[in-house]
Amino acid sequence: MLILGLLLVVLSGAAAALLIAYNNGGAEQTITMFGRDLANVNAMEAYLAGIATALVFLLGLWMILSAGRRARENRSRYREARKEASVAAKERDQLAEQLRHDEEQRHEHDVAARTPMQREPVNSHTDTMVTPPAGQPAVAPAGARHAAPNERQQVITNITPGQSPTR
Repeated sequence: MLILGLLLVVLSGAAAALLIAYNNGGAEQTITMFGRDLANVNAMEAYLAGIATALVFLLGLWMILSAGRRARENRSRYREARKEASVAAKERDQLAEQLRHDEEQRHEHDVAARTPMQREPVNSHTDTMVTPPAGQPAVAPAGARHAAPNERQQVITNITPGQSPTR
């Protein structure tokens, strides 16, 4: 739109300059440009041609100004978007740092709270049911391999304390 507006301003300015330069005056005049007779016009036709030229000039000027206004708005929106992105990046970095700090504290707390697991070795004689004295219900020994379904079973892995399964 800017280029078209500039073109209209330049063409209307050139047309007005040439019409004024070749004006002979009088009631009726012949418009001659570049060695050719273009038209015979009276005063009213010359006046209307001047108004049309001025309107084309104003249209071109309006196009230039609106293109400039639109470019300023786009630049301000772009500047605002960059500021928002900068603020979001700072907030993201702060949250990541806070998360890292919280994970380090949690890890230190877990390491400090952990004690080495003490277990009794599982033997074949502890896996069997102990026969209780007469009149008492049968109870599984303390070192039984299988817990009751409602109890939580301990998971045995090859991960030592302080290690993560993902590392």
